[in-house]
Amino acid sequence: MKARSALPPRAPTTATDSNPAQAAPGIGGWAREYAADLHRFLSKRRLIESDIKDVCQEVYMRLLRFERTEVIQNPMAYLFRVAANVAHDFRLRQAQWTPLEAEQLEEPTADPGPEQLLDTEYRSRRVAEVLASLPALPRAALVLQLQEELTYEEIAGRLGVTRRVVKRAIARGYALAREALGRDGVK
Repeated sequence: MKARSALPPRAPTTATDSNPAQAAPGIGGWAREYAADLHRFLSKRRLIESDIKDVCQEVYMRLLRFERTEVIQNPMAYLFRVAANVAHDFRLRQAQWTPLEAEQLEEPTADPGPEQLLDTEYRSRRVAEVLASLPALPRAALVLQLQEELTYEEIAGRLGVTRRVVKRAIARGYALAREALGRDGVK
């Protein structure tokens, strides 16, 4: 004996509805049709963008597991109900998450590896060589700015020139250094 459904059969409304192989796109069609509405609905629930995307994905996964989409009379309402349930479940799971204490976090090792040490040493040596090859005023201005961390005014006072001359000397020093280091491929 064949089991009967409590719901009456749905009458075909289009030519494609009469053929299940060509039936309306179902979940995929709902996903495309209601995506913006679903996003807006979830954003009103105070979820951040990444959480909204996660919830949407979970909604579509749950809908894909549902095999009898033909019994759904109002797909948008059903989609929003599923979304509300998923958002609620998501918030419950979030409430159970506990932030890690500082001691539990792995500190990244500050110790550079041998390759990094060698690279740093090469770069430092090359920058020192380039700095030594600069003309006197740009070299002096850069050394005072970078090593002694002086302002343009303080450098100008030490070198006995104007602030404008210091600014130009530093700009020229950087340009010459970039050019020399760029030829070597040092960044």
